[in-house]
Amino acid sequence: MLLSRSIRACQLRDSYIEISKYVRFQLRQRQLGSANAIKASTLSVRRSSTTSTQDYERQFDKSSGHLTQDVGANASSGKSGVAGKDYACLRRFQGSCLSKHDMTTWDSLARTEIRSHSSNTTNEPNLVRICGYITSQRSAGKFEFFQLVDPHLELAVQVICSKQKLEQNAQFGADHGCEGTLQEHFNLAKDIRGHTPVQVIGSVVHRAAPPKKGGQRSDSQQLDGQNGNTLQKLDPFVGQIKIFSHIEIQADSIIPLNTFPTDLVAKCDTVFPPELRHLQFRTDNELRSRIRLRSKIAAKVREGMLNKDFDEIETPLLFKSTPEGAREFIVPTRKKGMAYALPQSPQQYKQVLMASGIARYFQFAKCFRDEDLRADRQPEFTQLDLEMSFVGAEQVMSVVEDIVRNFVWPNVPNISPLNPAFIADESSTDQSDMSAPAVSQFPRLSYNRVMASYGSDKPDTRLGSEIHRIERWLPSNVKGMLTSLDGPIVEMIKIDMHGTDPSTSSQFIRSFLDAPTSTIYTENPAGMPGVSVYEAGKPLRGLASFGHEAAYKVEEDFEPEPGDIFIVQTRANAPFTGGSTILGNLRRDVLHSAISQGLIPAPSGFAALWVTDFPLFSPVEESEPGQGGMAGICSTHHPFTAPKQGQDLSLLMTDPLKVVGDHYDLVINGVEVGGGSRRIHIAEMQELVLRGVLKLAPERLEDFRHLLNALKCGCPPHAGFALGFDRLMAMLTDRASVRDVIAFPKYADGEDKFVKSPSLMSADQLATYHLAITDEEVAKPPPPVSRRA
Repeated sequence: MLLSRSIRACQLRDSYIEISKYVRFQLRQRQLGSANAIKASTLSVRRSSTTSTQDYERQFDKSSGHLTQDVGANASSGKSGVAGKDYACLRRFQGSCLSKHDMTTWDSLARTEIRSHSSNTTNEPNLVRICGYITSQRSAGKFEFFQLVDPHLELAVQVICSKQKLEQNAQFGADHGCEGTLQEHFNLAKDIRGHTPVQVIGSVVHRAAPPKKGGQRSDSQQLDGQNGNTLQKLDPFVGQIKIFSHIEIQADSIIPLNTFPTDLVAKCDTVFPPELRHLQFRTDNELRSRIRLRSKIAAKVREGMLNKDFDEIETPLLFKSTPEGAREFIVPTRKKGMAYALPQSPQQYKQVLMASGIARYFQFAKCFRDEDLRADRQPEFTQLDLEMSFVGAEQVMSVVEDIVRNFVWPNVPNISPLNPAFIADESSTDQSDMSAPAVSQFPRLSYNRVMASYGSDKPDTRLGSEIHRIERWLPSNVKGMLTSLDGPIVEMIKIDMHGTDPSTSSQFIRSFLDAPTSTIYTENPAGMPGVSVYEAGKPLRGLASFGHEAAYKVEEDFEPEPGDIFIVQTRANAPFTGGSTILGNLRRDVLHSAISQGLIPAPSGFAALWVTDFPLFSPVEESEPGQGGMAGICSTHHPFTAPKQGQDLSLLMTDPLKVVGDHYDLVINGVEVGGGSRRIHIAEMQELVLRGVLKLAPERLEDFRHLLNALKCGCPPHAGFALGFDRLMAMLTDRASVRDVIAFPKYADGEDKFVKSPSLMSADQLATYHLAITDEEVAKPPPPVSRRA
């Protein structure tokens, strides 16, 4: 009878589409009951003898009206020769596949309007077929209540299974030979595991507001902009969600699409190791939100770049080894002795694009550098890479500012505005090119200025405590007590302790310097720091170590309050090199320690600035590789950066360390979020830098022949920028490590703990790629490079 009615419904479908949909839906409800007796009971493990509605619909040949043989039939007849255990696996998989019927989206569910019973004269049900995860559940008499969470794990709706409906389905199933008693099916429904993916078929009904109980406190709150239809709620399995407060689903059928292990507890307060990254995602709504925000920001940035007439162009990941400044990852090939290198950046390809007539290029580029991991470094990372032809630094900086201001910041929820950094002495900012058509709005400070004022080339100006030189105030005997250096530079900072008691300040700074992590400061060869705490009751108010004249000068210029800390540090009288000074690092660490201990307030908001006029070349660092030249110097940025205009370029050959590069970094809250430069676009000039200044060997110079050849063919002036997307997202989401904004990050030693990479190579792989494992040390160590490279 059931089959006959189904055939008739199919035959009338083309003529009576709307009627047919309703009839077939009712038939499916009956069939769901006969197939699984209680589809809600299959929330744990499906009975091998039952047949789901999807199976029934797949069996039915709509064109001929006949039933086809399925996996279950083969299994029962034993004709296939496949073991029964394997048949059970095949049947479970077949039964867990989604049907071909239209699914209800969660967006449409949110828009469902439930009319009152009196006004619903047609008595039409709001029928849905929807998928998600079952999380929490509870029992109440003859009802089972489940929480169904959407695939994004953000929205939820209550699902109700009634024992009366289960009893009807069980009786119908018994008439058709289905196994299991009502109590068994009801018990299965109670045994539902959190995180089970399901398909729910049922009717959407109005959800009455729960009665308020005296003294009961709710953890839910109404969300703005949701018309009172959702409540914020903590789901114990997936974290914070928004649950519909005006509707719920009365389930006719709940079909499991997989099972969740019974020996695994996965709740939002469970701490999972990196090896279980998938469960970190499932249970941590903040992690999911950060990754989704990353996707949204990338889409908005891409939209902004396309609006500015940039072309998104992908460049190869299998590159060649060239000495740009960092260690490379080598990819061996089956050709003996031949290997690719993963790109440190798309730098050379994008310059070739400029020579090819591409006016504006960008991409979200994957970059690879074999360097030690830090909180802001990963061996593989993502950067927004861009290049523009016929422009200089000003135009590039203007584009970057506009993208950050108008396409990044407005799309981050509840974030403070991005403001230009406050600079105490505005007259020292670089305003030389402010008359250019494209004007940067963020203040610009030269490398020498930020190193002198903050001791860092990426300062957090919100912290205050600028560095001041005071050697002219100090008598020779005081300088001699601070350092053994001849003619030293003596610098001082004042830490504003915001009214902290002097004894508390003294204990704090003493404990800081006594910590094992402070040995880099207390054992500094240039001299250990001198510390004074301003206190009215002491001789010269705690500044006696400065001497009488200097103490009065300090009071007059710095206007300290009781409890403020003065730190004095000496350094050699030499030009700045590298990314920071000892006092700059000490300033940062002391302030962060005082903030973490609640002694001073944390800075708020976001402050941006450009750091410009870096040295074009820097002394080498013996710990890291670089361009491999023999001159004892290396490129501060990379060897393609052009010298800044308006200086004596003959210094390139006589004193290259004095040459200033046209290089610019964007710094926000002490984070270098990106950097760029104007490039050398003349082949002869590029070769002069590589050969004449860096003194690369001829064979290393040939590694750049492809670029030199492209520059020779009328390459226009060009400049570019690379925005560290991982660092930017970590800053936007207030995370200390970029690992927290990367879906599958690397950990110590570059290890991916989830997939356990890198892995040992087998003997066959070693043979295929003509490799051998040896314990011998490399005969020739890699050449050094500057820290900035």
